[in-house]
Amino acid sequence: MPLREFEAPRSEAWVANARAWLASPGEPLVPRGAATVMVVRDSADGPMVFVQRRVASMAFAPSMYVFPGGGVDDADASAELDGTAVAALAERMALGPSEAQPLVAAAVREVEEECGLRLSAGELVPRAHWVTPPFEKRRYDTWFFAAALPEGQSALGDSGETDHDAWVLPARLLTAYAEGRAVMLPPTVVMLEQLATFGSVAEFLADEPSLAVVSPELVDLGDRLVMRSNIP
Repeated sequence: MPLREFEAPRSEAWVANARAWLASPGEPLVPRGAATVMVVRDSADGPMVFVQRRVASMAFAPSMYVFPGGGVDDADASAELDGTAVAALAERMALGPSEAQPLVAAAVREVEEECGLRLSAGELVPRAHWVTPPFEKRRYDTWFFAAALPEGQSALGDSGETDHDAWVLPARLLTAYAEGRAVMLPPTVVMLEQLATFGSVAEFLADEPSLAVVSPELVDLGDRLVMRSNIP
């Protein structure tokens, strides 16, 4: 697995918290289960993905571009879903059906809440599994899914947690990130890089990537902080 280094966000508060952790590591918070979904559609230039920019006042990932998603709620464990679809997803995720159920339900619920799309469990394809590093004040055990834009539906950014939404070609958003015009967390960057290698949504959704858990390590290089991790 290739080793990657990601530059720390350009935030004084983030750097201060990270350096304080390195100086005196404490007991890390137990990460909350979460799910996020890459909703994709075809274009003449290749697959596009729906992204949203979180408002600057958010405690976690402020002003960052993200895919629709969020934390698991208690009610997700009993949400009505297609049991056969959940079982198939659970097998792919190497989880028991009761473990996969709330994650799948959260993915379906959050996409509808954040951009008005109604997905079914059977439309979701697992893409990755990332855990927020121990030093963060908010931690998430996040599963990334992908799904095609359902026919006849439109994605609309109607969440109070975001101030901008758009369909983007992954390469263009990655260029904005490289030039400092867009801020993203490491998993978002990696997911966009992967999507950029496919010529169509069908090819992307047919792919079965490794779902090994990724949890970046905070490393102090002296002149800067980076997050380092092996990427499956």
